Amino acid sequence: MLNKVIWFCISLLTMLSVPMTTVAESAVVTMSDVSAPQVSSEAVQPKSNEEIRQWYNDTVDKIPDLNEQWIAEGVSVEERAKRAHDIRHDARVKAREMMQNKQEVVDLQARDTEKYGNPDGPTFEYLVEKNRQKGLEGDAIYEAIIGSANRTNREYNEKYGVKKENASQ
Repeated sequence: MLNKVIWFCISLLTMLSVPMTTVAESAVVTMSDVSAPQVSSEAVQPKSNEEIRQWYNDTVDKIPDLNEQWIAEGVSVEERAKRAHDIRHDARVKAREMMQNKQEVVDLQARDTEKYGNPDGPTFEYLVEKNRQKGLEGDAIYEAIIGSANRTNREYNEKYGVKKENASQ
């Protein structure tokens, strides 16, 4: 759990273009390696569902660039897949925390429970198994998870006025 929290924080800081250093031998970044972001007092947290959906899409859109960075750092494909999943999962949870209408959150959680068996979307293990059932093996499983991590639901994007090339369905 602590590892997920650390990667979520690092991912958010990375998205804010905060410089950080890595420990090359283990590809681990500790919180002491990360400088505190300079946040403008004018920075406003998204409030409307449209703003929140845009924030969510903008967050997951950074995954391919982060993946390229992780490749350059020598991070294994499995670890890169876990990181990509964690960024998307954490963005999903954070977006729902920001939503004003809690009934809409309940509805989304019900959808995810029905679709994935989990109110907060697919687990990493779920995605691994889903890709195995598609016939993928080895690293191809993890590459598929990375490849899908920034594809979001076209129906929800259209509902909230977000235009995105990498939307699914």
